[in-house]
Amino acid sequence: MQTISWNSLPPWALLASRDILKAALPERRLSDTLKDVLSIITALPQLDLSEMAAIYIRDAGQDRQRLLHHNTADQLELPIDLPLGARMPECIADREDLHPYWIPITLPGNPDFGTGVFFSRSDRPINLESLSALRLLTQDIGPIIQQRNGCTSSLLDMVELSTDEIYIFEPQRFTISRTNATASVRTGYAREALNGMTPASLKVGISELDYRAKLMPLVEGSTQSVTFDATQRRRNGTVYPVKVHVWRIRGPSSDLFAEVAIATADQRKAFGLLEQVFDAIPGGIGVFDNRSRLLMANRRLYDLMNIPPEMFPPGSKFEDILRYNASRGEWGDGDPEAMVRERVEQAALGLPYSFERERKSGKVLAVRSEPLSNGGYVLSYSDITLRKRAEKDLIRHRDALERTVHQRTAEIAAQAAALEEALQQEKNINAMQRQFVAMTSHEFRTPLAIIDGAAQRIQRKKGEMEARFLADKTQQIRSAVARMVVRMESFLSAGRMDTGKIELTLVDCSLHKLIEQAIKRQKLSSQHHRFDAEIEALPSVIRCDALGISQVLTNLLSNAVKYAPRAPDITIRGWEEDGFVFLSVKDKGVGIDAEDVPKLFQPYFRARTSTGIAGTGIGLSLVKQIVALHDGDIFVESERGKGTCFTLVLPIQGPAAKDTAEPAPEVSAA
Repeated sequence: MQTISWNSLPPWALLASRDILKAALPERRLSDTLKDVLSIITALPQLDLSEMAAIYIRDAGQDRQRLLHHNTADQLELPIDLPLGARMPECIADREDLHPYWIPITLPGNPDFGTGVFFSRSDRPINLESLSALRLLTQDIGPIIQQRNGCTSSLLDMVELSTDEIYIFEPQRFTISRTNATASVRTGYAREALNGMTPASLKVGISELDYRAKLMPLVEGSTQSVTFDATQRRRNGTVYPVKVHVWRIRGPSSDLFAEVAIATADQRKAFGLLEQVFDAIPGGIGVFDNRSRLLMANRRLYDLMNIPPEMFPPGSKFEDILRYNASRGEWGDGDPEAMVRERVEQAALGLPYSFERERKSGKVLAVRSEPLSNGGYVLSYSDITLRKRAEKDLIRHRDALERTVHQRTAEIAAQAAALEEALQQEKNINAMQRQFVAMTSHEFRTPLAIIDGAAQRIQRKKGEMEARFLADKTQQIRSAVARMVVRMESFLSAGRMDTGKIELTLVDCSLHKLIEQAIKRQKLSSQHHRFDAEIEALPSVIRCDALGISQVLTNLLSNAVKYAPRAPDITIRGWEEDGFVFLSVKDKGVGIDAEDVPKLFQPYFRARTSTGIAGTGIGLSLVKQIVALHDGDIFVESERGKGTCFTLVLPIQGPAAKDTAEPAPEVSAA
């Protein structure tokens, strides 16, 4: 296909050219215009281009082209300078995922005016017709740059790239319309804030009228430039001396003034002093621009990062520095490229961050990044090895101290628990003693009164006593004595339990005999109660403490009689199940409230239904403890007004502790 010309442009290219002309309004900033022009070209579907694009302009008097403008190319490392005649830099040519188009920008008499760089969205190159259209549309860029307010490419380079402050303003109102990055950095104002201010508003001691008077020769056209000394005021109120140069730039339709504020020798001296202070900082400091290139670093940074200064001078990429350390294993195991990419992406976010890193040598570094207002960031490294060692020592000493304190606390707690137990035992003993004294006047007075009364009757009868009379009174005396013996045994056993001195004497004994003896003893004091015992299903012999179980049976039967004064029938049932004997004692007496049942086995507790009935509150507590020593259990079922049933459970083979079997002692029925 033949290369097309303006006359043969397809309709879509002609419409794009019209849109480019509309975007090139003279009152707009050049950077905004170029952004829109590139966007118009890359948005054409017929070209299938990526949004990334860039413009290079030849630097006047130099054999190079300099990057003037780019759209969304931060993700690509474009070079700042290109030598003339270079078709494509290696950083782009080596990228397999990119298909670039290097389009020359020419002007009449200036074939090397500049270059437009575009990138295909896909792997396929565009067809010849579209490529020819792209070449013609790119040519619209040259006249826009050349004719904008009479500015030349060299002036644009000066404004965008100069290290001195540059302010472009109109000659009527002296309002700044454009500045460079250096002006923003030096004064502390954002570019948007500077636009709309006047150069005089940045000066100390120079009013608007004074400034206009100094520029009057330029206004009148009697000179090409004006030079004077001034003092600039930063946004934070600090000041610095400058040498001011102002030129009048003539254009075809209107003129502009350009002020260049150059730092004086005093300021350069101050900057040198700043560099000395920078090097004197004990930590490592590195300043990087918005493309992550090293602008400035002190010696300590190279020492802490262990990198040679000659290998990474100012202008080096942060990525290369990271890759150098990662390749030496400074970051441990893992994919070096993945780790480098992660750090670079983190830095590109423009957010502050910090972390600690231990090098292979054992040195620990604290790394911190702080973003700059105009892009870029300051990276600081601090050696915190001694601090981390001190922290580890402190933690080790703290842990040792905590272990010692914990050990001593446990010892003190054990001693306190033992003391508390001893005090509680003493309290229990004292309480039992008080209870015993209080009980004596009631529990012992009644049987003693019975004994005394029977003895007096016998004394009065003397030789006139009948056998039946004598038997009746003797029975009363024996019943009262039995009642006193039961009470005394309960208190003595309870005392041994609370002091921990009770010991079981395990023997093979007949539970039938123990039950029969307990019933016989109970009949002595309650002749009107009837005891219905069905215990044939019990084993003939169980292993237990005969005296303790006898006391349990006596207590259960005594309670059944005492709390069922108007219900004479007491039912005793016994059976064997899974290696245990079960024995229930049931009455139809006053019963127990449901809320009192869980408290029945507490020492000295008496249910509300026991009001007016003699008792000490230690019997069931003693029963529970004796049964527990036998590895057994006891359960209670009761309902107020309907009676109570206690069920005793004991292991046939006795508790887990094994003692040598002894012959069963005779348990007296009296």
